[in-house]
Amino acid sequence: MGMKGIVAGAGLLAMTAGVLLAPQASATAPPPKLSVSPTKVAPGQALHFTASCHGTRTAVTSPGLTGPVTLSAQSGATSDGHGKAAGRTGKFKASFRCDGGPNLPAASGTATVEFEIVCPPPTTTTPTEPPSSSKPPSSSRPPSSSEPPPSSSAPSSSSARVVPAAVTKPCGTPGKTPQVKVKPAGAPQTGGGV
Repeated sequence: MGMKGIVAGAGLLAMTAGVLLAPQASATAPPPKLSVSPTKVAPGQALHFTASCHGTRTAVTSPGLTGPVTLSAQSGATSDGHGKAAGRTGKFKASFRCDGGPNLPAASGTATVEFEIVCPPPTTTTPTEPPSSSKPPSSSRPPSSSEPPPSSSAPSSSSARVVPAAVTKPCGTPGKTPQVKVKPAGAPQTGGGV
């Protein structure tokens, strides 16, 4: 065997040893993922987070949450946790960090998801007429169709549609609370300050 054979054999041996003894640098895992359900909530409503992390994970944090959400392992790399929406409205980003360590560098990173806190739509109540059997009879004979209905048996249409302000603005308004002007009894009317 000549010098070329020895060098080639030594090179082949070194390459084989490098492949067999070197740590697997090519081991990969998917990057971390985070999802939230539902994506639109009212203040104080519950949120469910699902995370995928091949490594060590942190809690989910966001200014739109009442506090950090601890993720509990479910199966494999999947974790989940429950949190509560903060009391203010707006769009918020929630995130967590995953550390894949030296063997899974591709799994390291931060996953982010967006959710929105909105005021629920105002609820209005429509007045309901009591059933005809519960109305007290106005006379012994039924009213004819040409007679107007008695004014005391039905509320006026303007008062029936009044909805309290607390019902129309359940989330409140940001900033300063509007003040109602109060005029003292017996104060002269000036006609708008003129």
